[in-house]
Amino acid sequence: MLERLISLICDELGCDEANVDAGTLLGELVGDEIEIRELVQAVENEFDTELGEEINGDCSVGALAGMIEE
Repeated sequence: MLERLISLICDELGCDEANVDAGTLLGELVGDEIEIRELVQAVENEFDTELGEEINGDCSVGALAGMIEE
C-alpha cells in the first residue's frame, strides 16, 4: 500500500521516489493547501476512497496510507 501511494504521489508531483518515505510530510512536497487538496483528490480516485478535508501539510505519507487502509 505505502509503495503504491508513494508511486502515485511522485507521479502526480513529479518528484523522485527516493526522496519520499512514510515520514515525509505532504507540506514538504507541495507548496500550498490547494495543491494538497488536488493531491488528496488524486489519491481518493486511485484508491476509491474518501479521506475528508482535514488532511493538511502536517500529514505524513505514512499517516495518509493508514487512512486509506481504514
